[in-house]
Amino acid sequence: MKDNPSQTLRLKPGDPIPGLRCDHQERWLDLQLIMLNGETISPLLPLGSDAAYVWVPKNGCSSLKRAWLQASGTITNITELESTYVHGAVLPFTHWLRPNELRAVAEYRNLIAIWRDPIDRYVSACRSHLNQLTTKLINARLNIHARGDQSVFDRNHAKYDSSFRKLGIQSLDDNADPRDLMNQVALELNAWVCSFLEWTHHTLPQIRFLGNDPSLYTTILGMNQIGELVNQWRNASGQYIQQKAENVSKDHVDDPFRMLSRGDLNSQAIDALESFYACDRDFLEHAQEKLGSWTI
Repeated sequence: MKDNPSQTLRLKPGDPIPGLRCDHQERWLDLQLIMLNGETISPLLPLGSDAAYVWVPKNGCSSLKRAWLQASGTITNITELESTYVHGAVLPFTHWLRPNELRAVAEYRNLIAIWRDPIDRYVSACRSHLNQLTTKLINARLNIHARGDQSVFDRNHAKYDSSFRKLGIQSLDDNADPRDLMNQVALELNAWVCSFLEWTHHTLPQIRFLGNDPSLYTTILGMNQIGELVNQWRNASGQYIQQKAENVSKDHVDDPFRMLSRGDLNSQAIDALESFYACDRDFLEHAQEKLGSWTI
């Protein structure tokens, strides 16, 4: 989504940060639908009075949201932090900005973001969320929403079936090898990205969160630089920040979905993913022209 010159927004230091706000699940779903319909919306967490972090799902955002909660002084008790769902905890503080709003904020705040190799990001999404597209877990989710009412389950199941038929897909086979499913979905990602909002959230191109203009950012880092960024936040805030390594496969050795790796992708799947995420590669190229190269 390109900025509309007639919607130019001017801000100055001290002005409230604009954007949509979201502090409950229903509003979060509304935001995902807006993005699913093609809009770019950048989720921003303020850092002091002159900086901000734009987070992207699967780009180290669990670790960085946890660090932000500590750096901002929102949660300083480690015991409390360990029992906190960080994605929910940061929602009341996140500003969801349209492109003209992000541009206005970038005039007086140094914007920071993480970029991730798109293929690695897709594999990470498959580890954590691909199983949600199986018939068994779709039905389980519909059962929860139905609360024992068979007529509600049947009605919602029919809606799912109709939606999937329109997209030319069907729920994933419960008994199939997750490696085959990961390759299958890669070939049909244009359809699957529209199928289920939690999956959509983690597989939309990064530019749908970052925007199309890397020149708005002061700092764009690779995944291997997250530790350095957390150290900067620690020094700038004066807060103690306990880092926690995020490794989805380490604690789930019995779950074959959690063990998926980039090496499980075949050449056709990789080609399809490179095509789907070409916009993210273009963003990286333009970012490195402005900010210099770094190791991804």
